[in-house]
Amino acid sequence: MSTNQKDLNPKQSSEATIAKSKKSVDRTIRTLMQEMEHENTLVQESPTGRLQRVLKIFRSLKPMLAVLGALPLIPATWRAAIAMFVQALEALAIVGPDLTADFKAGRDLEV
Repeated sequence: MSTNQKDLNPKQSSEATIAKSKKSVDRTIRTLMQEMEHENTLVQESPTGRLQRVLKIFRSLKPMLAVLGALPLIPATWRAAIAMFVQALEALAIVGPDLTADFKAGRDLEV
């Protein structure tokens, strides 16, 4: 079997890409799962807390999404959709701290 990515068919190339990234992706997912186990799910989350949780999960899953978006086995339109999704979440992650700092529960109810 060739080690040059250009010489591989889509299945072999996808398998090689996954194998190359598997350890680091697995490590970030394991860390995320451990962190999520310690969260208190009994307390009702505020909208800000929900946003922060989504961004925390995104940051941990971003390496996996990058691998999925690079797999030649996945149709090009699906890879493009993954890339758009990642870009949208990255944009949200950039403004996330500003949104959470400006957010004040009940502000729209003030007279």
